[in-house]
Amino acid sequence: MHPLRFLLLPLALTTTGVAATPRLNFLWLVAEDSSPSAYSCYGEQPAASTPTIDRLAAEGVRYDRFFTTAPVCSPSRSAWNTGMYQTTIGAHQHRTPQKKPLPEGVRTLP
Repeated sequence: MHPLRFLLLPLALTTTGVAATPRLNFLWLVAEDSSPSAYSCYGEQPAASTPTIDRLAAEGVRYDRFFTTAPVCSPSRSAWNTGMYQTTIGAHQHRTPQKKPLPEGVRTLP
């Protein structure tokens, strides 16, 4: 028996008329310190040209209403990366010199 047959068998099984279920594609863009006015797809004249983002917005899903759990960046990032409110994990103080580690068992998105 030729050893190559073990490599060709899975390929033959995947291409023999079995229709693959289409998979959804997700592209999640995260940007800090920006607003809808930074992108022309939201109807504003931005300072920079964003044709690729505009095309993605036209062909995909564009969110018109979105919210944050804090008015400044670092607590917002903490909530987004953990899925928990800043006050729950002690990350609600922006620019605190005494940074504390996350509580035991809290995992971040990355």
